[in-house]
Amino acid sequence: MRGSVWLAIVGVASFVSPSSARAQATATATGTVANPELAAAAPTTTKDQSGGPHAAWHPKYAAELEPHLLVSGLDKYDAGLGFGMNVAIPIWEHAPFHRIDDTIAFGIGVDWSRYAAYRPLSPRDPKILTYTWYIPVFVQWNVWLGARASFFVEPSIIYRYASYQDSCTELPCADTVRVLPSGAIGFRFRVVDHASVTVRVGWPMVTLGGSWL
Repeated sequence: MRGSVWLAIVGVASFVSPSSARAQATATATGTVANPELAAAAPTTTKDQSGGPHAAWHPKYAAELEPHLLVSGLDKYDAGLGFGMNVAIPIWEHAPFHRIDDTIAFGIGVDWSRYAAYRPLSPRDPKILTYTWYIPVFVQWNVWLGARASFFVEPSIIYRYASYQDSCTELPCADTVRVLPSGAIGFRFRVVDHASVTVRVGWPMVTLGGSWL
């Protein structure tokens, strides 16, 4: 009797073992775990999206296009309104600080503004309607604060051309052409993966627009 029981146990074991081996091989090939208990205990490796010193929050992009509206009130022409466009090309990632997600970009832009209340010398002088063109050339340091926000610092050189729509023959109007140092700081707020709302505060203007990365 005992010999029959022993033979039955050996037969069941020989039947189960090849099945278990085949199941384990299938689980290994497909990346699944056949044993639920092992599945619960197995460590999972997921990419950390929450941040860290080397997190890459910013999307990969070849150029940033930034159309915007502007308010120019810090130049000598009084307050003005206009619009413009900047283009920035990233040239260096994780620089100059390797422990944060930052980039360096080089860019150029063009802005147009209309000043309707320029008085060259005295508040009693007649108003001179003035159109100005600004061409900024800038270096942009971007620091990405997370998946949805970033700020930037932007030193620049601006070429300014002023076109006086009224006569300045008897008034000491400002030079029509000047090259000026400038600078700005700004923030991006990502709406979707490659589109952001961008705010810039600097001299001689404040801009509000969108960025397409």
